[in-house]
Amino acid sequence: MITNSLKKIITISAVALTLMLGTLVTTTSAQIRVVRRPYRNRVVVVHRPFFYPYYNHYYTVVDPIAYAREQGYSDGLSRGKSDAKHGKADDPRSHKHFQDSDSATYREAFLQGYSDGYAERS
Repeated sequence: MITNSLKKIITISAVALTLMLGTLVTTTSAQIRVVRRPYRNRVVVVHRPFFYPYYNHYYTVVDPIAYAREQGYSDGLSRGKSDAKHGKADDPRSHKHFQDSDSATYREAFLQGYSDGYAERS
């Protein structure tokens, strides 16, 4: 007959062994996804999801400079295409997206995107 304390020790040992084997089998590594445009050799967004198995939480780290650059270029490209399509003057500084931005990176990317979009449509 097995006593309760011996049952408890065996159960705890089995659970501990299962947890240790589970952590050896599971590999956790940071994944990096770099999005590149096919016609450019510049990095757009670096996205690194980290998974911590003991807490069941995902943490995402995004590069704010790359995000501002991508948003600025995208906004400028669409505004430049729109202005060229409607026959407006080539003036990127007239848009609120450019005026309201505090980021120099966003503004530079907006100017580049605007000139590319305006030249593409005109």
